Amino acid sequence: MKSLKTSFFLLIMPLWSLTFLTAQDCTNFCVWPGDANNNGIANHFDVLQLGIASEATGPFRADENVDWSAKEAVDWNQFFNTNNANYKHADANGDGFADIGDIYAIGDNFNQTNDLYTGAPEGNNIEGPDLTASLNFNSYTDGETVTIDITLGSPENPVENLMGLAFSLDIDTAYVQQVIEPVTWDFGFIGPEEDLFLFDKWEPGISDAIDFSFARNNGVPINGYGRILTVQLVIIDDLSLRFNEPQPYEIKIKDVLGIDPNETDLLITAQGDEATLQVATNVKNLSDSDIKIHPNPFQDVLIIEPSSEEKIEEIKLIDSFGKVVFSQTSPTQKIEILAIPVGMYFLYVKTHKNHYVQKMVKR
Repeated sequence: MKSLKTSFFLLIMPLWSLTFLTAQDCTNFCVWPGDANNNGIANHFDVLQLGIASEATGPFRADENVDWSAKEAVDWNQFFNTNNANYKHADANGDGFADIGDIYAIGDNFNQTNDLYTGAPEGNNIEGPDLTASLNFNSYTDGETVTIDITLGSPENPVENLMGLAFSLDIDTAYVQQVIEPVTWDFGFIGPEEDLFLFDKWEPGISDAIDFSFARNNGVPINGYGRILTVQLVIIDDLSLRFNEPQPYEIKIKDVLGIDPNETDLLITAQGDEATLQVATNVKNLSDSDIKIHPNPFQDVLIIEPSSEEKIEEIKLIDSFGKVVFSQTSPTQKIEILAIPVGMYFLYVKTHKNHYVQKMVKR
């Protein structure tokens, strides 16, 4: 009896090992949590496929983790029309249901890729009035709040048979101090909210674009027009300090994909808007102040000598591209600036009552 048990154990061990190796080695037939359309990247476009598959069910996965790795999964009975990917890819959390619980893995694994990713664009950039971004004013100054309304369709050209929409809003973060969260969705004609999968993602310091998508989750497409969401951000005007003149501020909508129930691309067009950034009225030349900062040109050290009338709160060095390469709050009289290359810079000085700017050269 003992030998029988031993033989059985030895018999099943290779089978278990083979299954384990297969799971680790799987490629295009495996699920990568968040990549609902199985094109090798998890991003906001996957919300569209999740909407198409919504309420579908199939075999649950043995591994229900949502980390970015290949998961062995049994095929479901349905396939997407666009690339014949199996519906199992929409089941990011592996529980056997395509539902709201699967959208979180898209955010967690956003922009992760695998070997299936080719880098091919998923949306179009056709200029036109279907999807528009509108600024609330035509000029702004430093610190002002910008409101951007995103509108889909119009009375003359309503959208028809729309199941989902994905796009990106390019906000040029060189001018942006912060994006006010959360984004405000308008459920006028795309709603109600319970009939939608909603997604937005911004990665500060990584991308200038905020990525958006929504998808109907009840199988019923929409027709109509109206505002779909509002974004608010706060302007910071460091770049205009280089020129002491107004700067253009442009917002763009790009990479647009709207689909119908058959996953057909509706070729929705898009257009952005433009405003002017006005130079703050209290920005003055440093030579007009009671502050001495020298030498100029400098090498590694700057000496700051403010008068008793001025209290320096912050200094910044800004390069010719508008990038802040050095900053310090409440600076000491002697500051070292070592890790920047030689060239021309703009020194921005903020005091308790004024803002100053001066050209500086490092040699």
